[in-house]
Amino acid sequence: MRSLAGRVVVVTGSTRGFGRVLVGLAAQRGARVVVTGPWAEEAEDVAAELRSRGLDALGVACDVTEGEQVELLAERAVAAYGRLDAWVNNAATSNPVGRAFDLDPAEFRRAIEVNAMGTFHGTRAAVTRMLAGGGTVVNVLGRGDNARATAYTSPYGASKAWVGGFTRSVRKEYAGTGVHVVGFNPGMMLTEKLLDSHAVGEQGEKMMKPFAVVREVFADPPEVAARRLLAVLADPHPPASVNLLGPLGAGRHAARFAVRRAGAAVRG
Repeated sequence: MRSLAGRVVVVTGSTRGFGRVLVGLAAQRGARVVVTGPWAEEAEDVAAELRSRGLDALGVACDVTEGEQVELLAERAVAAYGRLDAWVNNAATSNPVGRAFDLDPAEFRRAIEVNAMGTFHGTRAAVTRMLAGGGTVVNVLGRGDNARATAYTSPYGASKAWVGGFTRSVRKEYAGTGVHVVGFNPGMMLTEKLLDSHAVGEQGEKMMKPFAVVREVFADPPEVAARRLLAVLADPHPPASVNLLGPLGAGRHAARFAVRRAGAAVRG
């Protein structure tokens, strides 16, 4: 992997889950990281833990649904480190499993505010500042980013469909400027967001029954996706998109699961 030494990397939603793993690994590889989350104390605690290990980290509170806060986040990063090299729009919210109209309408509003508008605010803040010197913006995608149906997780899926389309549009608009806009789908990750999934309504409960098996087959520790994303951030010519659970990835996971099951049967 190319070095991240000295690179300035902002990751939204990086006090927990995948984001926290990502900033930790980036800092270990020499990046100067900006840790963000909606709660100032939590962001500073994560940054302080990294600094205690001799790593370079700044903690900044930021609610990505508020455009002014995202602009301030970008300004704080530039003021502290002099530039932006990479920005990862990772902050996201999920929703319970259930039919669209069994869910609270607030679930839809929250998905739009965090997943869609949060990505818009972050991309805008990063791209406009990177035009002078180049950089990489990564929008974290998810189930639904290809605009296919995401039954029983419709708020999340619809918001990620928007993020996918927005990412492709901005990439085309800023092609040739030195700013790379990448769509990154990490697949299923064993984070608290996935492990705490719950259902709403009778149909949602039915859909949750096979969830444990699906998770066992397709979910990876977040470190798997984080290492792949670090390679994207270190690449001077990153790919337009990365999908760790596309058809090929899903096939690899299924084959790996079958081997594990066969081995367990032999040992049993």
